Amino acid sequence: MVLVLALIEHSLSIVNNTPTYIWQRTENVSFSHFLHVYSLKSHAFILSNWDYNIVLGIFIFIVSKIATFTWNFMDLFIMLISTGLAERYKVLNNKMTKSMSENHTVDDWRIFRECYGAMSSLVKKVDNDVSPVVLLSFANNLYFICLQLLNGISPQKDDVLSSIYFFGSFGFLVSRTIAVTLMAARIHDQSKLALPIIYTCPASTYCTETQRLQHQLTTDDIALTGLRFFSITRNFMLAVCKSFQRNKLMFNLLRYCTYTHIINCRMLLY
Repeated sequence: MVLVLALIEHSLSIVNNTPTYIWQRTENVSFSHFLHVYSLKSHAFILSNWDYNIVLGIFIFIVSKIATFTWNFMDLFIMLISTGLAERYKVLNNKMTKSMSENHTVDDWRIFRECYGAMSSLVKKVDNDVSPVVLLSFANNLYFICLQLLNGISPQKDDVLSSIYFFGSFGFLVSRTIAVTLMAARIHDQSKLALPIIYTCPASTYCTETQRLQHQLTTDDIALTGLRFFSITRNFMLAVCKSFQRNKLMFNLLRYCTYTHIINCRMLLY
């Protein structure tokens, strides 16, 4: 579903970055002409330093499609990894919940502690491997959300297609970022769900192994991170929302300053 929505969003991007007359005319419109116009509209920052040719146009077109697929697949990859780890914790939590009616021995609590310790080690090993991907994913998402906010505040075109693309792309970016954050945050949530069960443990079965397990779950910070710069929890999502709000205020201020500067320049000219 994520890749299908990404394909729709990217198709709208291609149409939005191509003048309407190309789609209305069939004569004298070749693929090379379409490629030239698309490259000028979508990657003008590259062509400002390089002279356009068909080889460069094909290179830009292919690389942009590969980059778009990779960007969306990164988010899907993080969601799948997070779901797998969270479900492993969920199975372990359910096993402990169902067994609370029994009188646990020291060996039972030791087995639970070792299982949670093994899960903690697994999450940290996975995080050590995928944390660069997590950092790159969130950096990409934040950058393009801010870019879409800036484009929405100061649109270059005022037509129906541009509005559809803006709201569709912005909604898809925000929804995907929220989905990645919530699914990754489930790991941290599930790693703490056993604590209320331990708190209600009968005094007759409470032992040193129970105390060690409680201390382990309380102090061990289990979560995916972005190269240790941040941990993905529900609180992290609130911090991201606050950063969006600050960015929106900054963009509004930038737009106001730009508009004021233009008005002042016109007053000086006339």
